Amino acid sequence: MVDVPGSILLLRKLTDSIYPLPEKDWILFASAWKPCKANRKEIITAPGNIEKFLYFVADGVQRVFYQGEEHEATLVFTYAPSFGGVLDSFLLQQPSKYFYEALTPSTFLRATAQEVQQLMNESQAIQKISARWR
Repeated sequence: MVDVPGSILLLRKLTDSIYPLPEKDWILFASAWKPCKANRKEIITAPGNIEKFLYFVADGVQRVFYQGEEHEATLVFTYAPSFGGVLDSFLLQQPSKYFYEALTPSTFLRATAQEVQQLMNESQAIQKISARWR
């Protein structure tokens, strides 16, 4: 079960550390996030798929990795409280070259690319936060 109120508080703490949002913008921003979870070793995003979500990690550890014919390379680990996903695929809405995998049971809040884009169109303050993801 995802602790949505606790996760929203963690999200607020993180966003405040990046760029504190005015209350009206925070309410708008917070409304976009929906709970989800992943099991240990679950592939959340696979190569060839477009990353549809920006994740806020509430609990667990994940990794973004590349798997070639002869080798595998982990690019980044994500863990609470941080944003996660295959960010280049998310931002460009192009097929991913990487896997996003839950290494432990994980809980998230997530927002769709369309929702994030709409929020950025509606709020300059949210645009400033999104500039930090790039």
